[in-house]
Amino acid sequence: PVPVRAADSGRSPSLRPYVSPVTGKAVSVLQRAPPGGPRPSSRGHRVRRRARADEARRAAARANDLVLRDLQRAVPLRRAPLRGRLQALRSVLGVRRFDLGVVCVDNERMRRVNRRYRRKDVPTDVLAFPFHENLKAGEIPQPEFPDDYNLGDIFLGVEYIFQQCKEDEDYYDILTVTATHGLCHLLGFTHSTEAEWQKMYQKEKQVLEELSRRVGTRLQPLSRGLF
Repeated sequence: PVPVRAADSGRSPSLRPYVSPVTGKAVSVLQRAPPGGPRPSSRGHRVRRRARADEARRAAARANDLVLRDLQRAVPLRRAPLRGRLQALRSVLGVRRFDLGVVCVDNERMRRVNRRYRRKDVPTDVLAFPFHENLKAGEIPQPEFPDDYNLGDIFLGVEYIFQQCKEDEDYYDILTVTATHGLCHLLGFTHSTEAEWQKMYQKEKQVLEELSRRVGTRLQPLSRGLF
């Protein structure tokens, strides 16, 4: 899918392989093979496979990392409140056991990323690069290997978002709403058609209503009025 402004997503056909600035690894599992290549069917193989499955279950039971990087100086950014909102979002979506990278960038860096991966030579508010490709909308990944407990990366164009904020809007509320949109893209939601948009809008609305109850504010989906 080729999303529009408020839903720019690295899920669109990329010109180049995407390498995460957070982990240094390619995030597309379609480009990754299971370790070890072809395996014979044997008792030893079954034991090793059970051990990997046990390890994966243990990884699923713990809350994994949220890596928040601020690579810009265009606007002041307090990472503590943003991190708190992102952790709350992960909890509402039921994905605390997955790693997540969130990269905050200025207009110039966002423009370069957008041009490199989407052939759009303009800055934007959010780009999403999912680790797990081809998820159905709202599907929670079920990894077999511990290293695959990773949702992917979200780029937040914090300078662009700041410039688009209205006087009566809270900047961190808008960052939260934008991050919610990006997270939904990591979980398979798109909005290339009105039907897809409606499904994504309802999910964002549900998530933000729950988050609003937790943080004491009122948040509206980014995709409101897209169609």
